[in-house]
Amino acid sequence: MYIVLLSGGSGKRLWPLSNDLCSKQYIKLMNHDVSPHVDTQEKCSMLQRVFGQLKTAGLAENTIVCASSAQEELIESQLDGAAEVAVEPMRRDTFPAVMLSCAYLLSKKGAKEEDVVAFLPVDPYTTGEFFSCIKRLGSYIEKEEDAIGLLGGVPTYPSTKYGYILPQKGEGELLKVKGFREKPDEEAAQKLVSEGALWNCGVFCFKLSMAAKWLGKYGVRTDYNQVVADYEKLPKTSFDYEVLEGWDKIVAVQYDDIWKDLGTWNTLTEEMKESSIGDVTWDETCENSHAVNVLGIPMVVMGAKNMVIAASHDGILIADKHQSSYIKNCLSDIGDISKYEERRWGTIKTIDNDEDDGMKSVTKRVKVVAGKTMPEHKHFKHTETITVLSGMGKLMMEGVEVDLIAGATVSIAAGKTHAIQAIGSDLRMIEVSIGDTEDDEILIQV
Repeated sequence: MYIVLLSGGSGKRLWPLSNDLCSKQYIKLMNHDVSPHVDTQEKCSMLQRVFGQLKTAGLAENTIVCASSAQEELIESQLDGAAEVAVEPMRRDTFPAVMLSCAYLLSKKGAKEEDVVAFLPVDPYTTGEFFSCIKRLGSYIEKEEDAIGLLGGVPTYPSTKYGYILPQKGEGELLKVKGFREKPDEEAAQKLVSEGALWNCGVFCFKLSMAAKWLGKYGVRTDYNQVVADYEKLPKTSFDYEVLEGWDKIVAVQYDDIWKDLGTWNTLTEEMKESSIGDVTWDETCENSHAVNVLGIPMVVMGAKNMVIAASHDGILIADKHQSSYIKNCLSDIGDISKYEERRWGTIKTIDNDEDDGMKSVTKRVKVVAGKTMPEHKHFKHTETITVLSGMGKLMMEGVEVDLIAGATVSIAAGKTHAIQAIGSDLRMIEVSIGDTEDDEILIQV
């Protein structure tokens, strides 16, 4: 059985920490599920938490992630290269992403057409039983022909935020699905719950052989390179709309444990064990409030009730918890340039971006992780000066190696090919660029 984590989404519902480069599933605010594989004291992202649960369930080895190219380095960094990434050439909703992933498994991973693949979102908050249910669902689908299997969560309240699976009553664990209902109003949700409807957890599985039928409808074969080349031929629509709504043979397994979509600050803070992350001081009048401060400067909160406060280099949010769910309505005029990037080799934090008398300058704090190398690259429109703060490393510049130690300063002229390696420990530097830095990086090798 193969697992695909659908992680190509973007969005700002957890702004100012989330953006196009670092979507909500990559923000490290979560606590690990209890697992022998990880340090449970360290904060993790939704992606890291789910992958840890897959490890515990024995499903991680055959897991890949489907995401955009902008997120590839971040995924490799967070999972330490433990899962391959099927890269979408562009964002086109879940149906094309699912087809791309199937082609990747068949072309790149050696999967066979009779193998079962399960797709799941990367951001649900669940327990280990969730993955046990996925295993059982895969076992059922393995014995069926042309069947699609779903995972349905037992509702804990009549939610208007989730879609519902409508199962037929029957004996045994495997339920036949007779229909769906998308995000009903409160009265309809109460009726659905009373009739035994299940929350749609966004999990579906089928045999890989079925992908050929769905791709063939658009003249595309299950070859990964062809799917990439013909990606725009596939409709920009969801797998639910393109396939599920018109499929006859759909079954479901019921999951009866914790399941939440942590898509907003309101729902996310419900699962934060601490009231704050970062340097935050509360006064005694605060109630039911949470704060996240990644700025490295003190934050003082007084009199906050039912509020969420989040401060990053990209902005500051101060909101009533309920109202925070509607944050997208306030962000239409705010740019999407992130000041923090996580790469496979380290991190980049922009601390100043200025222009004085027509001269542009950008100052960044750069960390190269011990043993990793910043890829060889060059710039044509700006020069760089790096000052080493701590650690040791080497600068390789057009065949010449320069030792980097704390206090060392090196200038790199425009057009010079260079790479930087950290030796022994993390290498931390201040990088000052003079000139036009926008779209001015050419990778020589990856």
